Amino acid sequence: MVCSLVVNGLKVQLGSSKILEGVELRVDSGEMLGILGPNGSGKTTLLKCISRSIAPAGGEVLVCGRPAREYSNQQYSRTVSAMLPQWPSGFSMTSGEIVLMGCRNQTKGVWWEGEQELEVAKAALKVLNALELYDRDFDTLSSGEQRKVLIAKSLAQRTGIIVLDEPVAYLDMKHKLEVMNVLRALADRGKTVLVTLHEIDLASKYCENVVVLSHGRVVAAGKPREVITPELLSSVYGVDAIVKWDEEIDYPVIVPRTTRMLGEEVSCLR
Repeated sequence: MVCSLVVNGLKVQLGSSKILEGVELRVDSGEMLGILGPNGSGKTTLLKCISRSIAPAGGEVLVCGRPAREYSNQQYSRTVSAMLPQWPSGFSMTSGEIVLMGCRNQTKGVWWEGEQELEVAKAALKVLNALELYDRDFDTLSSGEQRKVLIAKSLAQRTGIIVLDEPVAYLDMKHKLEVMNVLRALADRGKTVLVTLHEIDLASKYCENVVVLSHGRVVAAGKPREVITPELLSSVYGVDAIVKWDEEIDYPVIVPRTTRMLGEEVSCLR
């Protein structure tokens, strides 16, 4: 089943700190939406609300037109898959075993490691060019390899809505592109895909629309060409940069204007 994901006026407060303030967005079937913003802007908290890891203080998340809170855990796991990359260490589990956990939402019994589930788990790793990790101990993998395994686990859930927190973090350029190509292909097949990214150029290339968060608020939303401007980079990221679009490949070239620090500014570090 594929459907839209809507966030209406989401608010999250931890103590006296307002983490999210009235966040609104919509992702439709067949769309890939990129959530941008600097560290601490509320991106991960937003995804935690969508995944029901935390409950918002106000507002709501609508999945297929229905409030997320009304779904049973099993119903939600069959509709929304979320990759929040915090994974406990110290457990002796292979990558294959972790990916197989994503198949659990589709079964009714205690055991879910049937032939079909094994095929799905291996297919999820294979599409990410990570099948060789299947029998490897998860704790022995690099950060980038672990990220691919967790993405594969999310894909193995076979949900209509896919939510991923920084899916290409720790990956080199080739593997970043592999992951983004897979997510784009899934969106093209009707999936609803929501990703947080620090890679502004990749978000501009692969996402139809982007939403920019700053201090828990949406400060810009729309087509990447409309949103990614020198003014936005300056006001949101505090970076003075030139933004030019390569017309042939429809890709932004972002070049920061850098200045050299004076010697006395770092003299205390000698």
